[in-house]
Amino acid sequence: EDGQTRIFDDFREGYQWINENTPEDAICASWWDYGYQASAMANRTVLIDNNTWNNTHIATVGRAMASNERKAWKILKELDVDYVFVVFGGALAYPSDDINKFLWMVR
Repeated sequence: EDGQTRIFDDFREGYQWINENTPEDAICASWWDYGYQASAMANRTVLIDNNTWNNTHIATVGRAMASNERKAWKILKELDVDYVFVVFGGALAYPSDDINKFLWMVR
């Protein structure tokens, strides 16, 4: 291509947006591998992270992520979730987005 360096700063910008636009006591849901990042970079409480040992809790979030909107809303409200963080690869074709992790969520 043109040899220029391109920096994709979407994650940092997303966490900064969460930090600046949500209440400090907000609870965020995301797939587990973003948990530590959301805790550290957005300074928000998350439901699951890379150290969650409770497989039932992970499965519940996976079920919400894999459900239709109405069912997901019910599950997330029962968990007192205020915000949901979803990674979508979009035009960049980011290979580690939540669409590519879908099979892990439904296991």
